[in-house]
Amino acid sequence: MTTMVEVARRAGVSKSTVSNVIHGRVAVAEPTRRRVEQAISEIGYRPNAIARSLRARASHSIGMIVPDLSNPFHAQLAVAVERAATSLGYATLVAHTDCNPEVEEEVGRALFDRRVDGVVIAGLSIGSKMPISLLDQGIPVVLASFGEPEDPRFGNVDHDDISAMTAVVDHLISLGHRKMAFVPQPYAEQSGERRRQGFESALARHGLLAAPQSDSTAIVAHNDMLAIHTIDSLERSGRRVPADVSIVGYDDIPFAAHLRIGLTTVRSDARRLGQRAVELVTAAARAGRHVAHREIQTNPLVIRESTGVVPS
Repeated sequence: MTTMVEVARRAGVSKSTVSNVIHGRVAVAEPTRRRVEQAISEIGYRPNAIARSLRARASHSIGMIVPDLSNPFHAQLAVAVERAATSLGYATLVAHTDCNPEVEEEVGRALFDRRVDGVVIAGLSIGSKMPISLLDQGIPVVLASFGEPEDPRFGNVDHDDISAMTAVVDHLISLGHRKMAFVPQPYAEQSGERRRQGFESALARHGLLAAPQSDSTAIVAHNDMLAIHTIDSLERSGRRVPADVSIVGYDDIPFAAHLRIGLTTVRSDARRLGQRAVELVTAAARAGRHVAHREIQTNPLVIRESTGVVPS
C-alpha cells in the first residue's frame, strides 16, 4: 500500500506539502500542486477521503463512456446525457472505447485527472476494473443500459432484457415460428450476453432450442443495426423479409421506423435513460456520496412489417 511519504518522494516535495495539496488548508503554488497530483495519480495513492479532497474544486463536468458510437443507440444516449448535463450546468466529456480494456483504463485515469464530478457508463469489456477504480477514488458512477452491478455503490438504470426477449419470442410463436436464431453483437461486452440468454430462456419455456440462422424462419438480433445488416444480407441472397424470414431488432433507433425497413423491435428510451442517469450521478456528486441506487425501465415490443407468419 502506498503512503504519503512515497508521494512526497516521487513529487520531490515534503510530506507536509502533499498534505496541503490533499486537504487544501494551505495554498500551494500551481506547478507544485500539479506535480503532487500527478504523483498521486501515478502511484495510486487514492483512498476515498483523499480522492474527495482532491476533487473539492468541482469541475462541473461528467464523463460519458460508450463502447460504440457508431451504434445509433449509443449516440442517442450520449446526446441525451450531454443535454441533461447541460441543463444542470455540467459539461460532458464523451469517450468511445470499443470495449477495449486498455482504452478503458486510460479513459478512467483521464477522467480522474480532469476531476469529473461523476461518470455515466454505457458499456464495458468483460471483467473491467475501471468503474470500481473510479468508485474507490470517490467518483460516483451510473451504469446505463447494462448489467446488474455487484458493488452496491453503483447507480444503475437498466433495461429489462429478460422480459423484452420473452415478448419477442411470444410474438414470433404467435405467428407460427418454431425455428428461431439469434445474432449476437460482434464484441465482448460485460452483460452483453443477457439478451441472448433471455432469448434462449424464452425459447426453453416453449420447449424449443435456438436454431442455426441458415435453417431459421425468424431471426432476433442483439440490436437494430445488426438486424438491419441481417435484412440486407438476406435480401441480397434472395430471401425476402418477412415472406421467407422474420427479423426482430432491439433499441428502436430512428432508422427502424423507416418505411423501407419497418423493423419490429424492442424500444429503448435513450433520452429518458440518459436524463435519469445524469440526474442520479449529479445528485450524488453534489451530496458527496455514491449513487447506490438501481432502477429498471420497461421496454415495449414495437411490431412493424419485418415480422410475419411462418412461411408455408
